[in-house]
Amino acid sequence: MTRVNYYPQCYQSVAILRQQDQQFQQAMAVNTLSGAAGGAALGAIASGGDWRGALIGAAAGALVAATATYASARAQETDDERRRLLIANDMSHDYGEVQRAVVAARQADNCYGYAYNQLAANIRRGAVPKPEAAQRFAEIDQGEHEVAAILAEYGKKTQATVQQYQAAFNQEAQRMNTTPNQLLAEAAPPPPPPTPTRRRASAPAPQPSTAAPQNTRQQLAQGYSKLNQQVSEINQEQSTIERTATDRRHNMASLGVEVPS
Repeated sequence: MTRVNYYPQCYQSVAILRQQDQQFQQAMAVNTLSGAAGGAALGAIASGGDWRGALIGAAAGALVAATATYASARAQETDDERRRLLIANDMSHDYGEVQRAVVAARQADNCYGYAYNQLAANIRRGAVPKPEAAQRFAEIDQGEHEVAAILAEYGKKTQATVQQYQAAFNQEAQRMNTTPNQLLAEAAPPPPPPTPTRRRASAPAPQPSTAAPQNTRQQLAQGYSKLNQQVSEINQEQSTIERTATDRRHNMASLGVEVPS
């Protein structure tokens, strides 16, 4: 989407973001194809081997693959502690992937923002001809819109991933005889310690306490909560970049620079 001539250093982060989005899409495609294959097999059985029934089953399988496939696969692990740990680790991995995407988007946005501020200053000083300024700004504008577009798609894919975990998370809550909301409450950080009062000089110093390791319930709840927060952060980042790009277009127009239509 971006014709790179003046700011290749800014587009490096855009390229990284696009690569991460493609890798994320490939991982989701594997899950979807697995679900579609399972659905096709069930459809063929139910229809006595009719290919039309298999296709209907494949379509249905693809629709539910994002939820049923993952939850069913993890349900094969009968050890409760290990199963919850595996789900928590999967969520932690995806959280890291999404976080890297947000970082790449912010790096690109910061780079284009610095380039824009320099360009605006040079226009005001008359150091850059208007035709060249228009070309430079077009690249900045294209880069920002490409980042926003990738984030929009990334947000949709990540939301689908969260739906995978939602089914598994709800199942785990049911197995633990609790509700998903009650389980999520365990993800809240502990209250801050009370402010220490002034002690006498002769009072012995307290021994440092060692925090108890998290159990799998807490890891599961915190992983699910953090991943949901990351999805919200992607959407907020996209909206912020789009608003900023619109403001810059208006500012460039006020400086007499032709902005792309």
